[in-house]
Amino acid sequence: MQLQAGPLPLYHQMEQDLRSRLHGGEFEPGDALPSEERMCDEYGVSRITVRRALDALMAQGLIVRRRGVGSFVAERKVGSRSIALKGSLDEFLAGAGAMQPDRLSLEHDARNPEAAAILKLPDDAAMTRLELISRVDGEPTAYLEIYFPPEVGRQLEPQDFVTVGMPIIRAVERRLNVRVSRAQQKIESGAAGEVAAAHLGLKSADPVLLVTRAYYLANGQAIEAVFVRYHPGRYSYVIEFNADGRNG
Repeated sequence: MQLQAGPLPLYHQMEQDLRSRLHGGEFEPGDALPSEERMCDEYGVSRITVRRALDALMAQGLIVRRRGVGSFVAERKVGSRSIALKGSLDEFLAGAGAMQPDRLSLEHDARNPEAAAILKLPDDAAMTRLELISRVDGEPTAYLEIYFPPEVGRQLEPQDFVTVGMPIIRAVERRLNVRVSRAQQKIESGAAGEVAAAHLGLKSADPVLLVTRAYYLANGQAIEAVFVRYHPGRYSYVIEFNADGRNG
């Protein structure tokens, strides 16, 4: 399949095609994907484009990449099913702005391979890390870790995150004079871990609702990777579906 230049970036076209092939059963869990070189020939794109598409699929949990070996279809979680939902970014951020998190720390030499993969950085890249705790009625409800690429993090200051009712990504947009075009979010179960457990009043092995989120500019660059651990007894996730644009 030779991709065509147009309003949709080439890497995004490739990502969509590969996702369709994965969901269509062309590859089984554990199967190796074609090499980057072969995909360059198959899609008629550069290696950078191939890697961007693969990074996006990895961030969605559809594939795993093994350095020096290649890319493989991720194993499906037993008894689980992924459902893709789409909606308005502005509506989503309006809800996010209702949260009132307190800043715990802001550091400029943090490392996290999972965040680096989302931000398309080397595994050991130094990033800016913002740590927050969100409370509802005084009770700790969510523990947040937010990572920024170094070129973004160097421009951020603690006072950028003090405006009441403003989502963090909106504060980043204002500081950098940019506009986010899309966001991607994955919700799954996870363990609290020692740090989040200490803030949320849980044990490290206790289950939490784990949310992984990424924000992208129009050129496909990810400028923020977010990991949120929600207290299971203090948070619920509700989605409303309307038929034919009608409310209710």
